[in-house]
Amino acid sequence: MADLSSAIEGFFSALAQNPAYLILFAGGFAFLIIFILARHIHKIRSEDIFIHQAWGANWKGR
Repeated sequence: MADLSSAIEGFFSALAQNPAYLILFAGGFAFLIIFILARHIHKIRSEDIFIHQAWGANWKGR
């Protein structure tokens, strides 16, 4: 377990010493968030519209 904590500590110390690593890490994290968000939006947009029965009777389109 000490090896894992020293590896994590080394990772963060490398990020703190070199600003380019920090920018790359932040950019990769932002890309991951945008990618997950885009996949989620695409999944929502491709689903059929669910209309509850009580509301569907009052909706003219269905």
